[in-house]
Amino acid sequence: MSSRQVETEIDHHIPRGDEELKFWFKEPYQSIATRRETNHNQRALHKHDFIELVIVLAGHGVHLIEQTRHPIGPGDTFVIPPNIRHGYADTQNLSLINILMRSQHLQVLERECVSMPGFYALFKLEPRVRAMDQFNGQLRLPQRALVEIEDWIESLEAATRETTPLACSRARGFLQLIVGNLCMQYETLGSLDSTKLLLIANCIRYMDSNLGASLHLSDLARAAGMSERSLSRNFHAIVGQSPIEYLLNMRLQRAEELLLAGPAPIAQIGYEVGFADANYFTRQFRKLHGLSPREFRKKYRQY
Repeated sequence: MSSRQVETEIDHHIPRGDEELKFWFKEPYQSIATRRETNHNQRALHKHDFIELVIVLAGHGVHLIEQTRHPIGPGDTFVIPPNIRHGYADTQNLSLINILMRSQHLQVLERECVSMPGFYALFKLEPRVRAMDQFNGQLRLPQRALVEIEDWIESLEAATRETTPLACSRARGFLQLIVGNLCMQYETLGSLDSTKLLLIANCIRYMDSNLGASLHLSDLARAAGMSERSLSRNFHAIVGQSPIEYLLNMRLQRAEELLLAGPAPIAQIGYEVGFADANYFTRQFRKLHGLSPREFRKKYRQY
């Protein structure tokens, strides 16, 4: 089917082509929106600048993500990160719910789900491996779990129909219930692919909980339940970095947040995220941003 033919089958209430945050989020404090699609038509590859959590409610089809194809059916649940091209083909009575989130809200969910490896697997690791090849361990909710979660979905939809601060707060609460349930479901999958992701997720969760500590590859391997060699190989294959490189970037990202959040001394921030040497912290930060921590704070912090 040509791209022109696919385009004519797109539902009229959905923006054609790429989607922008401002179409779905009308207020600056609105962080969640929903879109229920019944009898979903085929849709050409497109991207958006927000996170999309998709839960298939009924029917079948093929989800296209970058260069890969993934058959989908009732209960299938997956996350589309910002700026990833995806679409749908061969749809048959396909119905799904899209939960749209500002990227910043992922940090809120992460703080709430910090003890759940299923969160890291579902939101951070699986989207990457789905885009790379045929991933066979995706979350498929059993019928009973799908029925139970639909009540929360309907409550979330009702809350997102309004844009008052109170309604937005209620929407965040219902989303937390849904995401927590999905994370627990993910942790019971038991497939080879999902088990591997959960082991890597355990390692990332351990990093996140111990950023201020002195961590070595042996510590990370124990947290993942793997040998050091196996962890290094699997971590790089899934994440695209070594565990130590990922840990360094995680520390620098947390440092960014702390630099913009308050007036704490720069050396103290470096120490809190695991840099015992303030000069080393400054060198690594400058290598990533082209600015020192002090210059970064001055340029980006809003007073």
